[in-house]
Formats: sequence, structure tokens, C-alpha cells
Amino acid sequence: MTESAEFAARKPDQWTCTLSVLLVLLWAAVLAVLLTPDVPNGHGFEHSRFPTMDQGGDGALRHGHLLLGGWMLGSVLIVTLVSLLACGTVRRRSATNWRAAAFLVGALSYEGVFGMLCYSYRDSLTQPHAAFIGPFPEPLAWLLFGIWLVPGILVLLYVVFFYYWIWPPDNALRFAELIARSSQTDDSHEPQQDVP
Repeated sequence: MTESAEFAARKPDQWTCTLSVLLVLLWAAVLAVLLTPDVPNGHGFEHSRFPTMDQGGDGALRHGHLLLGGWMLGSVLIVTLVSLLACGTVRRRSATNWRAAAFLVGALSYEGVFGMLCYSYRDSLTQPHAAFIGPFPEPLAWLLFGIWLVPGILVLLYVVFFYYWIWPPDNALRFAELIARSSQTDDSHEPQQDVP
């Protein structure tokens, strides 16, 4: 059997399938946003006192039709990010149930905060009086204290478990062996001495 036939007969990896589906969903979400029809004055209209500046107008009219597409695009991006992080750390050969659960908690937290940001922004467009969390309008508070802080869960997982998940001792040993073997068999990378 040739090498290409063996490659074709091989069963696709779970991560390859997952990331392929996410790539298709990502493109579908991008196309959905790009193909959303524009509304009149959607990019603003000329300001009465300052003609070089545009002003917004009715936010619900300008942004309402993009909220669903924007939420779908953001959601797929979050799932893709967390899937790529998990792909490099969750291994089939080890007990990974708690690793996958940790990434799932991070993904759901991130997605929940992003969903609340979109939901509160939609409400702020239709309600005459904006809700505030502390000194900030609610959508801005979700952005500042949610979208910027929740990825800290994933960063914390990366920092705390780096030498267990990303660079475990067996990988470090294997890498050192490969470097030693490579330096013994390949002398072409030695620096050339200048001959006068």
C-alpha cells in the first residue's frame, strides 16, 4: 500500500473534524454579516454644525439587524479559540476528563459574558434610559469586567498547568533527544570559518 493510500484510508482525527466544522461555521458567520443589507444612514449622516463629521442617529435602526450576526460571529470565534487551546493540551492517551471540563468552563464563561454583552447592548438600543453598573453603562461594564477578565480563566489554566499540559517532562526529554540526534547526523549547519 502506498503512502498516499495509507493517508487516505486513515480515519480523521476528532480535532481535525471539530476544527474543520468550526472553520466552515466561521466563514458562514462572516458571510452572514457581510451580506446583511445596509440600512439608510447606517454609517451616520452629516452633522448640522460640523459638516466634516458624521453623527449616528437611531442606534436600534442602525445596529439592530447586525446583532444576531455579530453574536454568531463572536460565539464561533470564542469556541474556535478555546478549541484550539484545548486541542494542544487535551490528549487522547491520558485521562483528560477534568482538562476538558476546565476548558468547557472557560468557554461557557466566556460565551456567557459575550452573550450578556450582546443582550445588554440590544436592550440599551431600545430602552430610553440606559441601565448602569457602577459608573458604566451596562454593555460597557460587561465589556470591561467580563470580556477583558474572563479569558483570565484560560490564562490561569495555561500558566498553572504549563509544565503538565503544554511542556510535560516526557516531551522535554523527547525534544532533547531529537536535538541530540539531529546535531549528530547533520553537520551542515556548523559555522563556516573564513579562510583568508
